[in-house]
Amino acid sequence: MDYLIRYLSGWHQFLLVLTRFIIGWHLFYQGLGKLRAVSWSSKWYLENARGPLAGFFQWIAESPWFLDISDTLTVWGLLIIGLLLMLGLFTRTAAAGGAALLLLFYLAAPPLPVQGFTVPTAQGTELYVDKTLIEALALLLVMAFPTGQIAGLDILIRHWRKGRDRYFTGR
Repeated sequence: MDYLIRYLSGWHQFLLVLTRFIIGWHLFYQGLGKLRAVSWSSKWYLENARGPLAGFFQWIAESPWFLDISDTLTVWGLLIIGLLLMLGLFTRTAAAGGAALLLLFYLAAPPLPVQGFTVPTAQGTELYVDKTLIEALALLLVMAFPTGQIAGLDILIRHWRKGRDRYFTGR
């Protein structure tokens, strides 16, 4: 991966790391808001799912046990993934997990036309593409580049692994 970093200009590296950090902050803050809310639950969101997995999401909403697991995983997933992205720690794994989580959110409520051509939302009108899908795709981009190796704690892990390998191989 070092070869890839060498071919990126400083500007490209900055934008990739900034993208990683901003998405991490967004996910972390969303999780923090849900954690601090007195009675937050994903029940309403899951009950109103209308995407291709609507039946599955509605089933989760109807089962108190699965709903509790879903709520816990959502809050802690957002917090942990967001923190890892901001720190640049286990960046590729965090980006993959974040993209998967966001794609689940997207599949629960995709902007598919029901009546007419566009779907009205709080952000305006959308059709097929919304901010959740864009953020998920941006995380796949973050995953494709070694942003944690540019600026992040992944640099320390890489150096630790190199030192460990040298110790055991004698090189």
